[in-house]
Parts: sequence; C-alpha cells; structure tokens
Amino acid sequence: MKFRNVFLVASLLIAAGNAVFAQTAEEIINKYIENTGGRDAWSKLVSMRSTAKVKAQGMEFPAIMLSKPMKQKVSLTFQGMNIVQPAFDGTTGWNTNFMTMKAEKMEAEDNEITKAEVADFPDAFLKHKEKGYHLELQGSETVEGTDCFKIKLTKKPVVIDGKEEENAVVYFFDKENFIPILTRSLIKKGPAKGKFSETSMSDYQEVNGLMLPFTMDQKFDGQVVASIAVEKIELNVEIDDKEFAFPEGNE
Repeated sequence: MKFRNVFLVASLLIAAGNAVFAQTAEEIINKYIENTGGRDAWSKLVSMRSTAKVKAQGMEFPAIMLSKPMKQKVSLTFQGMNIVQPAFDGTTGWNTNFMTMKAEKMEAEDNEITKAEVADFPDAFLKHKEKGYHLELQGSETVEGTDCFKIKLTKKPVVIDGKEEENAVVYFFDKENFIPILTRSLIKKGPAKGKFSETSMSDYQEVNGLMLPFTMDQKFDGQVVASIAVEKIELNVEIDDKEFAFPEGNE
C-alpha cells in the first residue's frame, strides 16, 4: 500500500507539474500582451503604416509597410521603381517579378499560406485559442546574451507541394520584459528549403500606447541577409483598400 501511495503521489506531482508548465506559457503570453500595451489597445488596432529603410546585399531601399485586417503590402523603392514584396488584398496575394518588373499573382499554395499569415493581424497571440493554435513552453535559451523563454506556436497546417506540413514558429521572449526578441521557423519551400529563418527584433518604442520594435534583422542559418530600420510607425490611420489591390492590366 505504501508503494502504491508513493506511486500515486508521484503521478499527481508529475501531472501537476505538466499543468503548471502549460499554464506558464499562457502566463508569458499574457504578460507580453500586457507589457506591450494591453489586450484592449491591441484589439483596437485596425491599421498600421510603417516607413523604413531596408539594407540588403550592400544596398539600401526606402520601404513602406501597410497592414490592416486581411490586407498587407510591403513596397520597396529601387532606382525609381516600385517593387512589391509581397501584397495581399483580402483574396489575392501578389509580388513584383524581378525579371519583368510586373505584378504577378501567387501560386495557389503560396496564396493560402500568405492568407493565413495576414489573418493574424495585429498579433498571432491575441486570439490564438479561438484559432486553435497550440502553445508549448520549450524551456529557456540564451539569445545574444539575453536569457529567454522559448515558446513554440503551432498554427493550422499548411499545404506544401500537395502535402500538409507543420506550421510552427518558435518565439524567444526576454525574461525581464516579456517581449519577443527573436522568432525562428523552418523554411519548407524554395531555394532555402530546410534552412532556418530568423527575425530578431529590438529597439522597442512606444507608439500610441503600444510597444513596437523599430529594428529588425532577417537571418538565414544565423547570417543576416536584410536589416530593417523603422523611421516612423502610424497606427489607426486611413489606408485605402486600393493600395493592396492587384494592379489592373497585369492579368
């Protein structure tokens, strides 16, 4: 009986430990939302316009990033030409073809992946439960000298080459401020397939009550390939839906 009781107590402790572990992931996310402005302020965010400079391959490009529910657009200016990488108008995703410099619609699978990403505006964690996303606390990890909580966010699967693939992003939250300073995901398609894509975020600043990163670095396998220096962020500004539309005459 004593051994059975010990086994029962041990089982209960393990179960309780797992419950606390799962709950801790939710607590971290709740603190993140609270520390960056609060759930109410995030829920009232309906549009965002960011003006930035993008550095890549030794060159610098002015950029404008527009976001609103189910719509997104990133525009770069290079030698007087406007390059869109990418845009989504609520139904159709499109990019500028670098060879022809004309707008091209995304393939069906890419369109669905982009649609799912855009649907997370303004933040994937705000309604993660309603969307059926899963949170997993994977312990701690030091990122560039900063002790972080490591949380895996698993969304609904995506279809790649006709097969369902896991759709997950790992976030690293600064343990002191509970803000994400790095995201990591596995590239599943294209020339960089199998490599890890990372985005580091820093220089958080307050904009109309929300804390947002003003510096972002895009990395592949740890190597920086592009840097974004945000100069200005405007929230809840008027953005015409025509800004996101696929250009006429490109069919």
